[in-house]
Amino acid sequence: MKKAIIYLLVFFSFGRSVQAQKDSAKLAKTASEFDLKNYKADPKDRLIFEANYTNWLGVSKNIKSDWKCIGFGFCTMFDKPIGNSNFSFGYGLGFYSHNFSSNGNLSYRNDSLTQHTNTILSPKTTSYIANRYNERSFEIPLELRFRTKTTRTFKVMVGAKIGYVISNYNKTDDANGRIRLYNIKNVNPWRYGVNFRIGVEQICLTASYYFSEVFTQNGPKGIHPFSIGLAIIPY
Repeated sequence: MKKAIIYLLVFFSFGRSVQAQKDSAKLAKTASEFDLKNYKADPKDRLIFEANYTNWLGVSKNIKSDWKCIGFGFCTMFDKPIGNSNFSFGYGLGFYSHNFSSNGNLSYRNDSLTQHTNTILSPKTTSYIANRYNERSFEIPLELRFRTKTTRTFKVMVGAKIGYVISNYNKTDDANGRIRLYNIKNVNPWRYGVNFRIGVEQICLTASYYFSEVFTQNGPKGIHPFSIGLAIIPY
């Protein structure tokens, strides 16, 4: 009788041990980061660096830009996952530098009728080594983000941004030296437009277009900035 009880206890303990191992294996499988059914979104894409080709659309045909139109951007963002879906919402604060390198000469002309000083963009008539307009702005980006639930994350980000130009200047290098003209008149301080990024993991292609014009009504009409470049997202 005692042996039967001992055998029964051993069998019962063995059965519980096997069941515990099965439950542990099931729990480990459920907790896997690649288990799509139980996937939990985590904040990502919170630090973004951009190197861009920057230019203007809408300038007259006699204004020619060159390859020196290089700008950069930086932004730090909050990323808010939307439930357990592939989507999240991003918002933050950024800094953006835009360069327009060309043969364009910025000058002023007084309007005797309106008593306003107009800004004129015309081709340079003298030889030069380098000539570019630069502006720097703070921006607030807002984005809707999509990321796949795979080992190598594919991502698409579409959004809008609004910014304010904090400084601008035009720099010209020629045989006589270097001249910098700060605070160009009639520059529109507000920037607003759309931005787009697409890529895998930490590398993305990026593009931006601004609906706002570069100048106010007393400057050249119909000129809009844009950029195309590469974004690095380390974190």
